[in-house]
Amino acid sequence: MPSNLTEIGSRGVPAVNRQRTYADLIVAYLAQIGVEYVFGVPGGAIEPFFNALAHQSQYDPSEIPSGLAPRVLSRKTPRATRALQVIVARHEAGAAFMADGYARETGKLGVCCATTGPGTTNLITGVASAYADHIPMLVITAQTALPGFGGGALQESSSDAVDTVGMFQHCTCYNSLVSHPDQLERKLLKAMVSAYRKPGGPAHISIPVDIQGLAVEPGVEPCDIATLFRQPDVADTQSFDALCQALLKAHRVVLFLGSECRGSVDEIMQFAELMGAAIVTTPSGKGCIDAHHHLYRGVFGFAGHSGARDALLDDEVELVLAVGTSLDELATNGWDATALLNEKLIHIDATMENFIHSTMARLHVYGNLRTIFSDLIQVFTSVDRQEQNLFNGGPYSSGREASRQA
Repeated sequence: MPSNLTEIGSRGVPAVNRQRTYADLIVAYLAQIGVEYVFGVPGGAIEPFFNALAHQSQYDPSEIPSGLAPRVLSRKTPRATRALQVIVARHEAGAAFMADGYARETGKLGVCCATTGPGTTNLITGVASAYADHIPMLVITAQTALPGFGGGALQESSSDAVDTVGMFQHCTCYNSLVSHPDQLERKLLKAMVSAYRKPGGPAHISIPVDIQGLAVEPGVEPCDIATLFRQPDVADTQSFDALCQALLKAHRVVLFLGSECRGSVDEIMQFAELMGAAIVTTPSGKGCIDAHHHLYRGVFGFAGHSGARDALLDDEVELVLAVGTSLDELATNGWDATALLNEKLIHIDATMENFIHSTMARLHVYGNLRTIFSDLIQVFTSVDRQEQNLFNGGPYSSGREASRQA
Protein backbone atom coordinates (compact mmCIF):
# COMPACT_ATOMS: atom_id res chain seq x y z
CA MET A 1 0.00 0.00 0.00
CA PRO A 2 1.43 3.42 -0.92
CA SER A 3 2.72 5.32 2.08
CA ASN A 4 0.83 8.47 1.16
CA LEU A 5 -2.46 6.70 1.91
CA THR A 6 -1.71 7.31 5.58
CA GLU A 7 -2.56 10.95 4.93
CA ILE A 8 -6.22 10.15 4.23
CA GLY A 9 -8.51 12.25 6.39
CA SER A 10 -5.80 14.74 7.35
CA ARG A 11 -6.77 18.37 7.74
CA GLY A 12 -3.44 20.05 7.03
CA VAL A 13 -3.12 22.46 4.13
CA PRO A 14 -1.70 20.51 1.18
CA ALA A 15 1.63 21.43 -0.28
CA VAL A 16 1.10 24.25 -2.75
CA ASN A 17 3.58 22.77 -5.24
CA ARG A 18 1.61 19.56 -5.67
CA GLN A 19 0.46 19.11 -9.25
CA ARG A 20 -3.32 18.94 -9.49
CA THR A 21 -4.88 15.98 -11.27
CA TYR A 22 -8.19 14.87 -12.70
CA ALA A 23 -8.70 12.88 -9.50
CA ASP A 24 -8.58 16.21 -7.65
CA LEU A 25 -11.33 17.44 -9.96
CA ILE A 26 -13.56 14.56 -8.88
CA VAL A 27 -12.95 15.37 -5.22
CA ALA A 28 -13.72 19.04 -5.85
CA TYR A 29 -17.12 18.26 -7.32
CA LEU A 30 -17.99 15.82 -4.55
CA ALA A 31 -17.13 18.46 -1.96
CA GLN A 32 -19.19 21.07 -3.78
CA ILE A 33 -22.42 19.05 -3.57
CA GLY A 34 -21.95 18.28 0.12
CA VAL A 35 -20.65 14.71 0.06
CA GLU A 36 -19.11 13.94 3.46
CA TYR A 37 -17.79 10.39 3.11
CA VAL A 38 -16.24 8.16 0.48
CA PHE A 39 -16.40 4.41 1.15
CA GLY A 40 -13.92 2.12 -0.54
CA VAL A 41 -10.91 -0.17 -0.58
CA PRO A 42 -7.52 1.11 -1.84
CA GLY A 43 -5.73 -0.53 -4.74
CA GLY A 44 -3.14 0.22 -7.38
CA ALA A 45 -5.45 1.43 -10.15
CA ILE A 46 -7.55 3.61 -7.82
CA GLU A 47 -4.49 5.10 -6.07
CA PRO A 48 -4.64 8.56 -7.75
CA PHE A 49 -8.18 9.04 -6.42
CA PHE A 50 -7.13 8.07 -2.89
CA ASN A 51 -4.14 10.41 -3.20
CA ALA A 52 -6.50 13.25 -4.12
CA LEU A 53 -8.63 12.46 -1.07
CA ALA A 54 -5.50 12.45 1.07
CA HIS A 55 -4.38 15.89 -0.11
CA GLN A 56 -7.72 17.70 0.12
CA SER A 57 -8.27 19.59 3.35
CA GLN A 58 -10.30 22.06 5.32
CA TYR A 59 -9.01 25.57 4.91
CA ASP A 60 -9.95 29.20 4.40
CA PRO A 61 -9.04 30.33 0.86
CA SER A 62 -7.75 33.64 2.23
CA GLU A 63 -4.94 31.69 3.87
CA ILE A 64 -3.67 30.38 0.53
CA PRO A 65 -1.50 32.63 -1.68
CA SER A 66 -3.28 34.00 -4.72
CA GLY A 67 -3.13 31.64 -7.68
CA LEU A 68 -2.14 28.67 -5.53
CA ALA A 69 -5.51 27.71 -4.00
CA PRO A 70 -6.13 24.00 -4.49
CA ARG A 71 -8.82 23.09 -6.95
CA VAL A 72 -11.11 21.73 -4.24
CA LEU A 73 -12.75 25.17 -4.00
CA SER A 74 -14.84 26.78 -6.72
CA ARG A 75 -15.82 30.43 -6.82
CA LYS A 76 -19.18 29.52 -5.34
CA THR A 77 -17.94 27.16 -2.64
CA PRO A 78 -18.40 28.41 0.97
CA ARG A 79 -15.33 29.32 2.97
CA ALA A 80 -13.82 26.66 5.22
CA THR A 81 -14.99 23.81 3.01
CA ARG A 82 -15.08 20.53 4.88
CA ALA A 83 -12.82 17.77 3.61
CA LEU A 84 -14.29 14.45 2.59
CA GLN A 85 -13.59 11.63 5.01
CA VAL A 86 -12.55 8.23 3.71
CA ILE A 87 -14.02 5.11 5.26
CA VAL A 88 -11.83 2.15 4.30
CA ALA A 89 -13.82 -1.09 4.22
CA ARG A 90 -12.48 -4.61 4.60
CA HIS A 91 -14.34 -5.67 1.46
CA GLU A 92 -15.74 -3.72 -1.47
CA ALA A 93 -19.23 -5.13 -0.90
CA GLY A 94 -19.17 -3.52 2.54
CA ALA A 95 -18.18 -0.21 0.96
CA ALA A 96 -21.14 -0.38 -1.43
CA PHE A 97 -23.61 -1.20 1.32
CA MET A 98 -22.22 1.57 3.54
CA ALA A 99 -22.64 4.08 0.72
CA ASP A 100 -26.20 2.79 0.25
CA GLY A 101 -26.97 3.15 3.95
CA TYR A 102 -25.46 6.64 4.12
CA ALA A 103 -27.62 7.77 1.20
CA ARG A 104 -30.76 6.22 2.69
CA GLU A 105 -30.20 7.91 6.04
CA THR A 106 -29.11 11.37 4.89
CA GLY A 107 -30.54 11.78 1.40
CA LYS A 108 -27.07 12.80 0.22
CA LEU A 109 -25.13 11.09 -2.52
CA GLY A 110 -23.51 7.87 -1.34
CA VAL A 111 -20.06 7.41 -2.88
CA CYS A 112 -18.09 4.18 -3.07
CA CYS A 113 -14.95 3.30 -5.00
CA ALA A 114 -12.87 0.28 -5.88
CA THR A 115 -9.87 -0.72 -7.91
CA THR A 116 -10.00 -2.57 -11.21
CA GLY A 117 -10.84 -6.26 -11.65
CA PRO A 118 -12.04 -8.10 -8.54
CA GLY A 119 -12.31 -4.86 -6.59
CA THR A 120 -14.96 -3.68 -9.02
CA THR A 121 -16.83 -6.99 -9.27
CA ASN A 122 -17.06 -7.14 -5.47
CA LEU A 123 -19.21 -3.98 -5.52
CA ILE A 124 -21.97 -5.37 -7.70
CA THR A 125 -24.34 -6.88 -5.11
CA GLY A 126 -24.40 -3.68 -3.05
CA VAL A 127 -24.93 -1.59 -6.16
CA ALA A 128 -27.74 -3.86 -7.34
CA SER A 129 -29.45 -3.51 -3.96
CA ALA A 130 -29.31 0.28 -4.24
CA TYR A 131 -30.64 0.08 -7.79
CA ALA A 132 -33.66 -1.94 -6.67
CA ASP A 133 -34.59 0.76 -4.14
CA HIS A 134 -33.60 3.81 -6.26
CA ILE A 135 -30.88 4.93 -3.82
CA PRO A 136 -28.68 7.78 -5.15
CA MET A 137 -25.09 6.55 -5.33
CA LEU A 138 -21.96 7.37 -7.28
CA VAL A 139 -19.83 4.32 -7.98
CA ILE A 140 -16.26 5.15 -9.02
CA THR A 141 -14.17 2.27 -10.29
CA ALA A 142 -10.72 2.11 -11.80
CA GLN A 143 -9.35 0.60 -14.99
CA THR A 144 -5.84 -0.31 -16.00
CA ALA A 145 -4.03 2.29 -18.11
CA LEU A 146 -5.55 2.93 -21.53
CA PRO A 147 -2.52 1.80 -23.59
CA GLY A 148 -2.84 -1.64 -22.02
CA PHE A 149 -6.45 -2.20 -23.10
CA GLY A 150 -6.67 -5.44 -25.05
CA GLY A 151 -3.12 -6.40 -24.15
CA GLY A 152 -3.84 -8.63 -21.19
CA ALA A 153 -2.81 -6.19 -18.47
CA LEU A 154 -3.01 -7.38 -14.88
CA GLN A 155 -6.67 -7.24 -13.74
CA GLU A 156 -7.69 -5.63 -17.02
CA SER A 157 -11.41 -4.80 -17.00
CA SER A 158 -11.90 -3.38 -20.48
CA SER A 159 -14.35 -4.77 -23.03
CA ASP A 160 -11.53 -7.05 -24.24
CA ALA A 161 -11.24 -8.74 -20.86
CA VAL A 162 -13.59 -9.02 -17.85
CA ASP A 163 -15.90 -6.21 -18.94
CA THR A 164 -16.83 -4.55 -15.65
CA VAL A 165 -18.62 -1.64 -17.32
CA GLY A 166 -20.80 -4.19 -19.09
CA MET A 167 -21.52 -5.88 -15.76
CA PHE A 168 -22.97 -2.67 -14.32
CA GLN A 169 -25.17 -1.99 -17.35
CA HIS A 170 -28.33 -3.48 -15.81
CA CYS A 171 -27.99 -2.29 -12.21
CA THR A 172 -27.21 1.40 -12.69
CA CYS A 173 -29.09 4.43 -14.00
CA TYR A 174 -25.92 5.71 -15.69
CA ASN A 175 -22.89 3.67 -16.67
CA SER A 176 -19.86 4.80 -18.68
CA LEU A 177 -16.15 4.35 -19.27
CA VAL A 178 -14.05 7.53 -19.33
CA SER A 179 -11.78 6.89 -22.30
CA HIS A 180 -10.36 10.41 -22.69
CA PRO A 181 -9.53 13.10 -20.09
CA ASP A 182 -11.81 15.60 -21.82
CA GLN A 183 -14.74 13.28 -21.08
CA LEU A 184 -14.23 13.08 -17.34
CA GLU A 185 -15.89 16.27 -16.15
CA ARG A 186 -18.88 15.83 -18.47
CA LYS A 187 -19.44 12.18 -17.58
CA LEU A 188 -18.94 12.80 -13.87
CA LEU A 189 -21.68 15.45 -13.87
CA LYS A 190 -23.98 13.21 -15.91
CA ALA A 191 -23.46 10.43 -13.38
CA MET A 192 -24.20 12.64 -10.36
CA VAL A 193 -27.29 14.19 -11.93
CA SER A 194 -28.58 10.78 -13.06
CA ALA A 195 -28.23 9.42 -9.53
CA TYR A 196 -30.63 12.09 -8.25
CA ARG A 197 -33.00 12.34 -11.21
CA LYS A 198 -36.25 10.49 -10.48
CA PRO A 199 -36.54 7.60 -9.95
CA GLY A 200 -32.83 7.80 -9.03
CA GLY A 201 -30.29 5.10 -8.31
CA PRO A 202 -26.59 4.26 -8.52
CA ALA A 203 -24.54 5.78 -11.34
CA HIS A 204 -21.20 4.27 -12.37
CA ILE A 205 -18.14 5.73 -14.02
CA SER A 206 -15.00 3.72 -14.69
CA ILE A 207 -11.77 5.70 -15.00
CA PRO A 208 -8.40 4.38 -16.18
CA VAL A 209 -5.57 4.97 -13.75
CA ASP A 210 -3.59 7.13 -16.18
CA ILE A 211 -6.51 9.54 -16.65
CA GLN A 212 -7.03 9.83 -12.89
CA GLY A 213 -3.41 10.86 -12.40
CA LEU A 214 -3.17 13.15 -15.41
CA ALA A 215 -2.37 16.79 -14.61
CA VAL A 216 -5.05 19.40 -15.27
CA GLU A 217 -4.37 22.85 -16.64
CA PRO A 218 -3.70 25.41 -13.88
CA GLY A 219 -6.15 28.21 -13.19
CA VAL A 220 -9.29 26.36 -14.25
CA GLU A 221 -11.86 25.89 -11.49
CA PRO A 222 -14.87 23.56 -11.29
CA CYS A 223 -18.20 24.92 -12.45
CA ASP A 224 -20.93 25.81 -9.98
CA ILE A 225 -23.29 22.85 -10.30
CA ALA A 226 -25.77 23.52 -7.48
CA THR A 227 -28.60 24.29 -9.89
CA LEU A 228 -28.25 20.88 -11.55
CA PHE A 229 -29.56 19.13 -8.44
CA ARG A 230 -32.59 21.26 -7.65
CA GLN A 231 -35.86 19.36 -7.73
CA PRO A 232 -38.76 21.31 -9.28
CA ASP A 233 -41.27 22.45 -6.64
CA VAL A 234 -44.30 21.69 -8.76
CA ALA A 235 -47.45 19.58 -8.63
CA ASP A 236 -50.18 18.81 -11.15
CA THR A 237 -52.84 21.39 -10.28
CA GLN A 238 -55.80 19.49 -11.70
CA SER A 239 -55.06 16.24 -9.88
CA PHE A 240 -54.18 18.14 -6.69
CA ASP A 241 -57.60 19.82 -6.71
CA ALA A 242 -59.23 16.42 -7.21
CA LEU A 243 -57.20 15.07 -4.27
CA CYS A 244 -58.45 17.86 -2.02
CA GLN A 245 -62.06 17.19 -3.01
CA ALA A 246 -61.66 13.48 -2.29
CA LEU A 247 -60.13 14.19 1.11
CA LEU A 248 -62.95 16.61 1.99
CA LYS A 249 -65.47 13.81 1.54
CA ALA A 250 -63.52 11.08 3.35
CA HIS A 251 -64.01 10.23 7.02
CA ARG A 252 -61.03 7.94 7.41
CA VAL A 253 -57.75 7.99 5.53
CA VAL A 254 -54.69 5.73 5.63
CA LEU A 255 -51.27 6.83 4.38
CA PHE A 256 -49.21 4.09 2.73
CA LEU A 257 -45.61 5.32 2.56
CA GLY A 258 -42.78 4.01 0.39
CA SER A 259 -39.05 4.62 0.41
CA GLU A 260 -39.28 7.66 -1.87
CA CYS A 261 -40.91 9.63 0.96
CA ARG A 262 -37.58 10.13 2.72
CA GLY A 263 -37.07 13.71 1.59
CA SER A 264 -40.62 14.73 2.50
CA VAL A 265 -41.15 12.98 5.84
CA ASP A 266 -41.66 16.14 7.92
CA GLU A 267 -44.44 17.44 5.68
CA ILE A 268 -46.10 14.03 5.37
CA MET A 269 -46.07 13.47 9.12
CA GLN A 270 -47.48 16.93 9.77
CA PHE A 271 -50.30 16.19 7.33
CA ALA A 272 -50.96 12.79 8.93
CA GLU A 273 -51.21 14.37 12.37
CA LEU A 274 -53.47 17.12 11.04
CA MET A 275 -55.84 14.54 9.55
CA GLY A 276 -55.39 11.87 12.20
CA ALA A 277 -54.57 9.42 9.41
CA ALA A 278 -53.16 6.01 10.21
CA ILE A 279 -49.74 5.32 8.69
CA VAL A 280 -48.60 2.10 7.06
CA THR A 281 -45.27 1.64 5.27
CA THR A 282 -43.76 -0.64 2.68
CA PRO A 283 -40.86 -2.86 3.81
CA SER A 284 -38.36 -0.44 2.25
CA GLY A 285 -40.19 2.59 3.62
CA LYS A 286 -40.27 1.54 7.26
CA GLY A 287 -37.15 3.55 8.09
CA CYS A 288 -38.81 6.80 7.05
CA ILE A 289 -40.76 7.34 10.26
CA ASP A 290 -40.56 6.67 13.97
CA ALA A 291 -41.91 3.17 14.59
CA HIS A 292 -43.25 4.35 17.97
CA HIS A 293 -45.38 7.15 16.51
CA HIS A 294 -48.97 6.86 17.75
CA LEU A 295 -50.37 6.84 14.21
CA TYR A 296 -48.05 4.12 12.91
CA ARG A 297 -49.69 0.75 12.26
CA GLY A 298 -46.69 -1.15 10.92
CA VAL A 299 -45.38 -2.63 7.68
CA PHE A 300 -47.61 -4.02 4.94
CA GLY A 301 -46.13 -6.46 2.45
CA PHE A 302 -44.12 -9.64 2.76
CA ALA A 303 -43.40 -10.39 6.44
CA GLY A 304 -45.58 -7.41 7.39
CA HIS A 305 -47.66 -6.69 10.49
CA SER A 306 -51.25 -7.69 11.09
CA GLY A 307 -51.97 -4.19 12.41
CA ALA A 308 -51.01 -2.68 9.06
CA ARG A 309 -53.33 -5.02 7.19
CA ASP A 310 -56.14 -4.35 9.65
CA ALA A 311 -55.76 -0.60 9.11
CA LEU A 312 -56.08 -1.02 5.35
CA LEU A 313 -59.06 -3.39 5.65
CA ASP A 314 -60.99 -1.18 8.08
CA ASP A 315 -64.48 -0.85 6.59
CA GLU A 316 -64.62 2.82 7.58
CA VAL A 317 -61.47 3.69 5.63
CA GLU A 318 -62.53 5.49 2.47
CA LEU A 319 -59.16 6.51 1.03
CA VAL A 320 -55.69 4.98 0.98
CA LEU A 321 -52.99 7.43 -0.12
CA ALA A 322 -50.01 5.50 -1.52
CA VAL A 323 -47.08 7.91 -1.45
CA GLY A 324 -43.62 7.48 -2.97
CA THR A 325 -43.86 3.79 -3.78
CA SER A 326 -43.66 1.76 -6.97
CA LEU A 327 -46.23 -0.71 -5.58
CA ASP A 328 -44.14 -3.72 -6.49
CA GLU A 329 -44.77 -7.29 -5.35
CA LEU A 330 -42.91 -6.94 -2.05
CA ALA A 331 -44.65 -3.70 -1.11
CA THR A 332 -48.14 -4.91 -1.99
CA ASN A 333 -47.94 -8.38 -0.44
CA GLY A 334 -48.12 -10.04 -3.82
CA TRP A 335 -50.31 -7.37 -5.46
CA ASP A 336 -53.06 -7.75 -2.87
CA ALA A 337 -56.22 -6.26 -4.39
CA THR A 338 -58.32 -6.85 -1.28
CA ALA A 339 -56.28 -4.73 1.11
CA LEU A 340 -54.55 -2.23 -1.17
CA LEU A 341 -54.86 -2.28 -4.94
CA ASN A 342 -58.52 -1.32 -5.27
CA GLU A 343 -60.86 1.63 -5.80
CA LYS A 344 -59.90 3.24 -2.47
CA LEU A 345 -56.36 3.90 -3.70
CA ILE A 346 -54.98 7.33 -4.58
CA HIS A 347 -51.38 7.16 -5.81
CA ILE A 348 -49.16 10.21 -5.13
CA ASP A 349 -45.67 10.11 -6.62
CA ALA A 350 -42.83 12.13 -8.11
CA THR A 351 -41.96 9.32 -10.52
CA MET A 352 -44.37 8.99 -13.42
CA GLU A 353 -43.26 5.42 -14.14
CA ASN A 354 -44.65 4.24 -10.79
CA PHE A 355 -48.21 4.93 -11.94
CA ILE A 356 -47.94 1.99 -14.34
CA HIS A 357 -48.46 -0.30 -11.33
CA SER A 358 -51.60 1.47 -10.07
CA THR A 359 -53.93 1.58 -13.05
CA MET A 360 -56.83 0.64 -10.75
CA ALA A 361 -56.38 3.75 -8.58
CA ARG A 362 -59.18 6.31 -8.54
CA LEU A 363 -56.64 9.15 -8.88
CA HIS A 364 -52.97 9.72 -9.71
CA VAL A 365 -51.27 12.84 -8.36
CA TYR A 366 -47.91 13.65 -9.94
CA GLY A 367 -45.45 16.14 -8.51
CA ASN A 368 -42.87 17.01 -5.89
CA LEU A 369 -43.94 15.23 -2.69
CA ARG A 370 -42.79 18.00 -0.37
CA THR A 371 -44.74 20.57 -2.39
CA ILE A 372 -47.89 18.44 -2.51
CA PHE A 373 -48.01 17.84 1.23
CA SER A 374 -47.04 21.40 2.11
CA ASP A 375 -49.96 22.58 0.00
CA LEU A 376 -52.28 20.01 1.59
CA ILE A 377 -51.30 21.23 5.04
CA GLN A 378 -52.08 24.79 4.01
CA VAL A 379 -55.45 23.81 2.53
CA PHE A 380 -56.64 21.68 5.42
CA THR A 381 -55.34 23.97 8.11
CA SER A 382 -57.58 26.71 6.70
CA VAL A 383 -60.64 24.47 6.27
CA ASP A 384 -63.36 24.63 8.91
CA ARG A 385 -63.38 20.89 9.39
CA GLN A 386 -66.41 20.74 11.64
CA GLU A 387 -68.49 22.76 9.18
CA GLN A 388 -67.28 20.55 6.34
CA ASN A 389 -68.19 17.43 8.37
CA LEU A 390 -64.55 16.44 8.41
CA PHE A 391 -62.29 14.81 10.92
CA ASN A 392 -63.19 16.67 14.12
CA GLY A 393 -59.80 16.02 15.66
CA GLY A 394 -58.86 13.06 13.47
CA PRO A 395 -60.69 10.05 12.08
CA TYR A 396 -59.20 7.78 14.74
CA SER A 397 -59.78 10.15 17.65
CA SER A 398 -62.26 9.44 20.41
CA GLY A 399 -63.96 12.75 19.68
CA ARG A 400 -64.74 11.72 16.11
CA GLU A 401 -65.91 8.28 17.17
CA ALA A 402 -68.18 9.78 19.83
CA SER A 403 -69.81 12.12 17.32
CA ARG A 404 -70.34 9.25 14.86
CA GLN A 405 -71.99 7.10 17.54
CA ALA A 406 -74.22 9.99 18.60
